[in-house]
Formats: sequence, C-alpha cells, structure tokens
Amino acid sequence: MPEPGAIRALGHWPVEAGSRLGGGGYAQAFRSRNPALYPGECAIKVFDNLWYANTFEREVAALQGIEGCPGTPALVDHGRDEAGRLCIVTALAPGQRLDKWLRTQGPLELPALSGLLAQLLQVLACAHGRGWLHKDIKTSNILVDGARCTLLDWGVAEPVGDGRAESIRAKQDYVAPECYHGRHGLATDFYSLGWLIVEALSGQRPYQFDTIRERDYRVVAHCLERPAVPALPEPWGALARAWIAKEPERRPVGYELDALLVRAHQEAPTDPGGVLDPRNVGRQCDFLEQAARADIPWAANELGQRLLKDGRIEEGRHWLEAAAAAGHAGAAWRLGRLFERGEAGPRDAGRAREWMTRAAHSGHAGACHRLSRLLRAAGEADEADRWLARAAELGNARAQYEHGRALERQPGRFAEALAWIRCAADRGHEDARARLSRLLHKEPGDPALRGLNPFWEKLAVEPAPSGREEA
Repeated sequence: MPEPGAIRALGHWPVEAGSRLGGGGYAQAFRSRNPALYPGECAIKVFDNLWYANTFEREVAALQGIEGCPGTPALVDHGRDEAGRLCIVTALAPGQRLDKWLRTQGPLELPALSGLLAQLLQVLACAHGRGWLHKDIKTSNILVDGARCTLLDWGVAEPVGDGRAESIRAKQDYVAPECYHGRHGLATDFYSLGWLIVEALSGQRPYQFDTIRERDYRVVAHCLERPAVPALPEPWGALARAWIAKEPERRPVGYELDALLVRAHQEAPTDPGGVLDPRNVGRQCDFLEQAARADIPWAANELGQRLLKDGRIEEGRHWLEAAAAAGHAGAAWRLGRLFERGEAGPRDAGRAREWMTRAAHSGHAGACHRLSRLLRAAGEADEADRWLARAAELGNARAQYEHGRALERQPGRFAEALAWIRCAADRGHEDARARLSRLLHKEPGDPALRGLNPFWEKLAVEPAPSGREEA
C-alpha cells in the first residue's frame, strides 16, 4: 500500500491587486513573484475550495509527470498557503491565448498552424510517452508567443492506466466520444487536435456550439451528430476529418506532422461518422434523454441521477441500471446506495453489496468504502479492512479517517495513523480535523506532529473554516 502524504506548506507567493490571469469553475490564477524562491515571474493557481485535495493532487501529479516536456508549464511550488488555500505555482509562460488571438486576428495561415501543431505533437509525444493524457486541449488552453506555444491547464490530465475514466468536466469543447463511454486512450487527445485544426483555419467551433449553449447538447454532438466540417485546405482537411472520427481506432496516432499529413492525403477520409443529421438533434426529446436512449453510459447515469432528485425513483433506477450494465461505476455505486438505504423499495443488503462490489472493482472510491462497511456488518472483518484500505488509497476522506483511527489503536503505528488522518483532514473530513486539533493540544511535542502546515496549527486554537468535503 503506498504511503499517504499530507499536503505540504506553500512558500510565500504574494499576489498583487489586478494580477488575475484567468480562472474557471474551481480555481483562479494570478501573477506572483518571489525572487528568493524562483528567479522569474510565476503564475499561482488558487483553488476556490479548501478541501479539493484530490483534484489538487491529481494536477500536481500530472505536472510532475510531464516535468521537462517541451511546451508545458514548469512546476515551481505547490501546497497550502497560510490561509489554508490549495495552490499550484508554475513558471509564467509568455504569450497570448489562442482563442483570443483568433478572435482579434482571424484564422491562422497554414505556416503558423503547421508550426503550432508540430509543437503540440511534441508535447503529446513526451506526455504520452510518460503515460499522461491532457484531455482538455482547446484554443483557450494554448498560449502563443510568436512561433512558440505552451499547452496549459493540466488540471484534468489523467494517466492512461487501464483506459477507464468516468469524470467529464464542464466546458470542455473537444471531449472525445469515448470519454462519455467511460474510456480514454492516446487517440483521445488527437480528437481534440482535429477540432483545433478546424477552429484555427476556419474560426468555426465544433458542431452547433455557437448557437446551442446547453451543456447536455455536447454529449449528443460528440457522440451522435454528424459534424459539418467547413471546406479546409488539403491535406489539412483530411487530417482533421480523420482525427474527429467518432471511433478512436479510426484516428491516426502519431507525432510527426509531415507523416500524418501524407497518410491523411493517401487515405483521404471523408466521413468522420455520426448517426444524427444536425436537424434531428433534440427534436423528439431533450438532449440528455436522446443520448441515454443511444446507450451512452455517461448520459444514462446523468439522467438517472436527475430523475432520482425529482422523486421519479423507478425511472431513475431504470437509467442507472442501463449505465451500470454498460460499466459505469458511478451508476453501480448509486444503485448500491439505493438498496442500502431502502430508497428503491425495501432495504436489500444482498443487492446493495452486489452493486457496490461491481463499482468497487472498477475503482470507485466511495463504493470501496461502502463495501467495507457492508462486509464488516456481515462479519467479514479481514475483507472489510482490505476494501477500507483501498478506499483510503483512492482518496476517500471517510475511509482515510476510519483507516487512520484503526491504525491508531495498534501499537507502534501512530505515525502511519496520523498520516492518514491528515489526508482525511486535507479533504475536509470534520472528524479528522477535530482529531488533528485534539492531538496538537494533547501531544504538541510528538515527533509525528512536527512539520505540520501552519494552517493546521492555527485550527488547533480557532474554528475550522467551512467547506464541503470533496466527493
């Protein structure tokens, strides 16, 4: 089992008024400088929620994984500042965002696009070679500085692993269709490059995104709609059509631009796929239901969750079962909770355990935790401990706290127990925060407590700030 690591203290990175660089749904970025820590200007990304440690740690891991790759931001520092905020500091990359450049200057000329794409392929060659996918390539995440470019925002990057991945963040313009089916691979990033070619040469965004702004439309567009690709210079148009193919196995994967253009010219793909004419999108039902009826697991799960919230239990359960049957771990976990709580009829521990087991084997952290509780209630303590430890490894705060408290009761394992309790506290678990505070009062000189972030020492004498624990 990997050793848990508590989030360290951040160095002093002052943020000046008016230095905001941008921001999204969960973090804001600012200019910052500290010559004692780094000679140049930096960008500091400040997370909006104090407890989104899993998201923070995934991004840090990605930046560490691609360290030294050309055209990527260099990681300078990361940790909690004195106010407890999660922060990531990178060297400030020069240039202007490509989306802003296109709005003011118009489409790129072919030599400029060729240089840009060649550099992005170098970035992917390095990142993919180390097992990392970016998964959010788009014009707003590319900085252009003359002939140089930098691919920013590795916040949704993921390791290739076994190819399973269910999370889809909002506002991703170029989400590959397989992501909605819970899969990803090297071809996923090339789908984004295909749409990048279209937008850079024509100024047009994918599908009908300029006129249909509902988020639910995106799943229908990427998975089902036949794209209307504008006329583009060849063989660039052929390469774009090849890369935006619905099926990942049809997309050419390679990192030498000239070879890719030659291949696209020789094979000359004309049909990227899709079963829906744009005029039939959303005609008979809303976008999400249309995608769910087409057996897209992400859509079926999302629709099931919404129906449950509306009190339409049977309909919601139907769509969750469809998603779970297609391998969606989140849907299987939710079904397990329905039967565990008796929300889908009488409580049924057997069916709850069945669904939780399925989700846990797919790596769902919450399911691993709930399965451990079901197993413990059934008297299977050893198996329960195994799944509890697995849930803790996967970042479930409740499991980390419970695992830490169990270790705390074992002789000679206090330091290990404290590490897990600190992990749970970093994710906002209230009992873990309270336990850490009590330990700081009770055993302030214990070696295991040395080096705690000043934020936690402050919480030992002041109330903890409010915040929602990360799911």
